[in-house]
Amino acid sequence: MKLSFLNRGGSGIGFLGHASLVAPTELSSGSGAVTLGRPTGDWLGSHLPRETILATLLAIALGVFVVAQLHGQAAQPASVPASRDTSIQQTITRLETEQTQLKKQIAELRAQAETEQQQVSKSQTAAASLSAALNAQRAFAGTVPLEGSGVEIVLDDSSMPRISPNDDPDNYLVHEYQIRDVANVLWGAGAAGIAVNGERFVNSTSVYCVGSTILINDTRTSPPYHIIAVGNPTAIQQALRDSANLSDLKARVTTYGLVMKVEKVGSFTLPVFDGSIEMKHTGIVNGARN
Repeated sequence: MKLSFLNRGGSGIGFLGHASLVAPTELSSGSGAVTLGRPTGDWLGSHLPRETILATLLAIALGVFVVAQLHGQAAQPASVPASRDTSIQQTITRLETEQTQLKKQIAELRAQAETEQQQVSKSQTAAASLSAALNAQRAFAGTVPLEGSGVEIVLDDSSMPRISPNDDPDNYLVHEYQIRDVANVLWGAGAAGIAVNGERFVNSTSVYCVGSTILINDTRTSPPYHIIAVGNPTAIQQALRDSANLSDLKARVTTYGLVMKVEKVGSFTLPVFDGSIEMKHTGIVNGARN
């Protein structure tokens, strides 16, 4: 573009561009005049390519985006610490709440465990009591061996070599009722168990005579009769020495030579009752559960 300055007072001309001017216009000011050239309408389109315009617009947009990012990054550090502190505080609050709930659950579980332990202790005490009672009943019923201190008594027929013709021979023999009498004295002295010639005495034991044979629990036995009683040895011996007990048997011992003596004091084990148990006074209770 070329600019021409006309001054009536001088003839200087200045060139400021290289583009051609069309239809010069003259502006008057005082005594001088300035003539300007007006560019044509398509000067911008003809001298600037379309790609340059697009590149310029993209560069402007990119610059705006970069500036926005820089402003965002500059503002972010100020908000990060606040957000981190909030997150930490929320975590602490949540953990404290969980800790409180866990402590409450632990206290409840401890109380429940203590209650159950007391119940178990009561059950164990009751079970121990029932077990002791059951063992006593088993021992009394003879379903288990019975071991303990006791006394062994021997009953035997008379050892006299000659019998008077006027005497009854039965007076020189041990009879079933005499065995029963001795057993009753032993029970009365607190014996926990009795056995005669290996036959355990229970509540259903029978002792009876068939001819010259004595049957105990339907088992044939013969003299000498070894009667073992498990219990307090002192109490048992005192009961045997008591003059009020076994007076008939003691008289036969003196008169006819029957044998009744304490053979041994010590520890004994009574065998298990191996006979059949007959239930005479039992029945099913109505409404009983299996």
